[in-house]
Amino acid sequence: MIDVPVIIEVLKERKVPVTSTVPVEVDVPVEVDQEITEQRAMMEEVDVEVPIAVEVQEKIPNPPCHWHDIKHSHDVRVGLTHTHHHKD
Repeated sequence: MIDVPVIIEVLKERKVPVTSTVPVEVDVPVEVDQEITEQRAMMEEVDVEVPIAVEVQEKIPNPPCHWHDIKHSHDVRVGLTHTHHHKD
């Protein structure tokens, strides 16, 4: 027997990577300028009028000695009072 070289073709399946372009939405963070208003408490001098209690000393008059029902000799009328100044 003679050896004859034999060539056999074999089909082999291979997976080859294929690239394709697909549109995709991506959220990209962006710097945004914001205006901020700051409120600060400030000390301010204010003139304020404050009522002040004032003490006043008054002499209390002598109480009447009695009410008169009749006319008196020293010109006192009915319904009025008078006092007698006694030496204390």
